[in-house]
Amino acid sequence: MSNDYLLVVDDHFGVRQLMCEFLSREGFRVKEAADGYTALQMASEEKPKLTFLDLKMPGLSGLETLNKLQQIRPKTQVVVMSGYTQDNALTSAVQSGLVKHFLTKPFDLDNLRRILPSLLSNPWESSN
Repeated sequence: MSNDYLLVVDDHFGVRQLMCEFLSREGFRVKEAADGYTALQMASEEKPKLTFLDLKMPGLSGLETLNKLQQIRPKTQVVVMSGYTQDNALTSAVQSGLVKHFLTKPFDLDNLRRILPSLLSNPWESSN
């Protein structure tokens, strides 16, 4: 389906495994990172087409990772994932426009399959 890769960043192995298996079956090349530092290193080496980023992670949080990711890859689409929909930091990030896409855990894979095309059709995306 695509030569671009999708990056899944989550500190929980089971979530990464589920997402990677699902996205691979959908025809995507998928890479995974267990923390924000690893994700930033991977994104600096090769641009992900789309990044799924957990909000709550030890070390570098999802929002801290998102801020740094936007500095090194400003045109990469990011979907923040969390089961904490009432989190104040998340609410502020959504209101400020930092978080544009959000996926609630546990997520519905059929719903994810339906929204993937719109997430991947970023009209202002270019070589960055």
